[in-house]
Amino acid sequence: MDKTKIMFVCTGNVCRSPLAHAVFEHHARRRGLEDRFVVESSGLQSFHVGEQADSRMRSVAREHGVRLDHLARQVQARDLRDYDLVLAMDRGHLQELRRMAGGDPELTEKVRLFGEFDPAGEEAVEVPDPYYGGIDGFQQVFEIVDRTARTLMEQLVEADSSVPRGSS
Repeated sequence: MDKTKIMFVCTGNVCRSPLAHAVFEHHARRRGLEDRFVVESSGLQSFHVGEQADSRMRSVAREHGVRLDHLARQVQARDLRDYDLVLAMDRGHLQELRRMAGGDPELTEKVRLFGEFDPAGEEAVEVPDPYYGGIDGFQQVFEIVDRTARTLMEQLVEADSSVPRGSS
C-alpha cells in the first residue's frame, strides 16, 4: 500500500509543526493506521535545527498523552516534491512555501494551510505561534492541532478508502 506522506511546517520547527507531527502520528497509532502515513515536520528558518521541541510544548503534549520527541529540521525544496501534502501553520508560511514551489502547479497544489481542516473554523484559520507567550497559548495550540489533525486524518482515510490500492 502506498503511504500518504505529510509534512507539517512552521517557523522554527520547535512548537506548532512538531506538535502537529506528533499528534497526527499519535492518532494514527491509536487507530491502527500508522502504516498508511509517513509524517514529518520542519521549519522555514534554520535557527533551531537539531534542537528538541520547545519544553513547554513537550510538557503540554505529555499532559495529553502525546510523545513529542523531534529534532528540528529546516524544510528543503525537495520536500515539496517528496511529500503529498505540505501543511503550513499560518499564511506567512503558506506564502513562503508557495514561493519555494517556484510556480510549479503540481508542487503548489500540495501546499495547504493546516487550518483548512479545522472543524471549528468557519474559514481557514491559522495556528497561532505560542513561542513568546505563556503556557495557556501552548494549551490553545494543542487543542487546535488535536481537533484539526483528527479531521485531516478522517478526510484522508475517507478519500483513500474509496480508491482501491495495490501493494508496494
